[in-house]
Amino acid sequence: MKQLSNTTGPDKKETTEIINSASGNTKSGSNAQRSEKHGFFRSLAGGISRNRFLISCIAILVLGAAAVALVLRGTNAGVNANSAVAEQYVKETFAVLPPEMYGEEDQPRTLGEVNTLEVETVNPLGSTGGELAPVKREFGLFSNIASPAPYIEEVTEVPSFNPIEVWGDETVLVNYGEHSELIPDVQERLMVLWYMDQDEPTDYLGRVTRAALKVFQRRSNIPVTGELNAQTYRQLFDSSAKEYLCMIGDTGADVEEIQGRLYELGYLDKKTGVFDEATREAVMAFQSANELTDDGKVGRNTKEELYNPECRPKAWSVGDEGGRILEYQLRLQELGYLTTEPDGKYGKDTQTAVRRFQDQNELIVDGYLGPITREKLMSEDAVGNALSYAMQGTDVLNVQKRLCELNYLRAQDVNGYFTALTESAVKLFQKNNGLLVDGKVGRNTMNALMADKAVKATAPVTPVPTPKPTPKPTPKPTPKPGSGANPTPKPTPKPGSGSNPGSGTVDAKINKFLSVARSKLGCKYVRGGKGPTVFDCSGFVYWVLNHSGVTQGYMTSYTWRSCSRYQRNTNINKVKKGDVIVYYGHVAICSGNWTHIDASQSKGKVVERSFNSNYWHRNFICSYRIFT
Repeated sequence: MKQLSNTTGPDKKETTEIINSASGNTKSGSNAQRSEKHGFFRSLAGGISRNRFLISCIAILVLGAAAVALVLRGTNAGVNANSAVAEQYVKETFAVLPPEMYGEEDQPRTLGEVNTLEVETVNPLGSTGGELAPVKREFGLFSNIASPAPYIEEVTEVPSFNPIEVWGDETVLVNYGEHSELIPDVQERLMVLWYMDQDEPTDYLGRVTRAALKVFQRRSNIPVTGELNAQTYRQLFDSSAKEYLCMIGDTGADVEEIQGRLYELGYLDKKTGVFDEATREAVMAFQSANELTDDGKVGRNTKEELYNPECRPKAWSVGDEGGRILEYQLRLQELGYLTTEPDGKYGKDTQTAVRRFQDQNELIVDGYLGPITREKLMSEDAVGNALSYAMQGTDVLNVQKRLCELNYLRAQDVNGYFTALTESAVKLFQKNNGLLVDGKVGRNTMNALMADKAVKATAPVTPVPTPKPTPKPTPKPTPKPGSGANPTPKPTPKPGSGSNPGSGTVDAKINKFLSVARSKLGCKYVRGGKGPTVFDCSGFVYWVLNHSGVTQGYMTSYTWRSCSRYQRNTNINKVKKGDVIVYYGHVAICSGNWTHIDASQSKGKVVERSFNSNYWHRNFICSYRIFT
């Protein structure tokens, strides 16, 4: 344009004409093009209108393909996310890449190629003397960056939450007198740790459970409240929970019980209710005499040994001699227990006499002359010797032999056991010889029995059969023709009911035994209680036996296990009414079909309840047939 504007003369005119001519041609061409363009759009619009259905289908296919492409692109983007991050990191970190980072045609190497390179670089920490020390380093900076693993949803287990673990120490979980599902576990734990006697747990926090909690709290050095609070609960179920132990400084019912037993055994002069220095010395003396660790503390082993009839007391025993022993021998002879001549020496004959005296006077039978036995022996109410029902021994055997000689008893019934049949024979002898008829062989009966002028019987006694009831006659209805006659079925007796045909006398004794036991239902449970208003399980059985015509010395549940006086049964399914049942740490009286009467520590009183449960089956040891 600059060249055209500088043209002058004839050339300028010619140029002007050329430009004007070109301009005219341009206008004419533009009109033609505009006309032609309008015709094209009109044709296009008509074509679209005529083929609109086809065009719509094509558009839908295109949109679908685009959606699929977007999905695939998103998946690839997720898979390559870490690689993209790594590439970006390389670019930002290495603003100027070294030559090794480039491939052919100056294109940066890929991440995979970079990871396999080894190049010379510098280590600022390795510089010495102003020079940088080259080190060999791999470019595998991102070799650990891998494609993300497929997402797997993990369900996180919600930890169990025990509010007792966070509650304050003084928070009371169960109040006295309440029922709670926590109490059975608490009672069972207290039994395991020897704070409670073995018994079927209940859900009731009563007097006995509270007393046990107090002793546990005392032992655990926490406030003694008797409440089941959070602190007590946590310590009770802790793996380091302390077992029962009674030591110097302690007070409570258990201390009084221990002192009472030490006094019976002759180790302690008086009971104070406080575990003082005198009590500690008495415990140590008892432990030393019975080959226990003499630490002066009463734990499980010492407490068991205290009530073992075979334990060694601090009392006169076999081998001792002296004037005091002669005095007691004369008294035993006077009461009919000592059959030999008194000599002041404590021999086997004296020991047998002492044991029989203790048995007849409701004392713990151990054969030792301790303080309690001596006091009873020299008292006015000391019971003289009398062999009676359910006793056994050589003296019983000798009586039976003499009754057999006098034709009161058959030879086949001589067995060393004072059975109901033996009792009947003694009663018949007393009647024929003008004596008091009580069925017991005391001093007077023994003297008459051994005399040469004893009156003989015309015939020995035999078991009395149970009379069969006479059925009342009932008019027989006239049967209809074709009806037939069906006899009335006889009722089947329940198993374990204790029915014994031909033993009416035994049944009467069992009924009396159970009547005495039921008369004490509701009496309080007190550990060491022997009646008449408070009992523990052993004391209850001991009291009921002695008030039912059976002379029996005191035995704990532990010593009942090895009793040889009565017929023993080891099958819980064969326990019968009137039997004494021995469990682990417990003893009871069978009162019927799967029921027993016992002094229950967990219930705090004497109760009658079922023993057909897993607990009693699991803890059953044996039973004894008292009445035969």
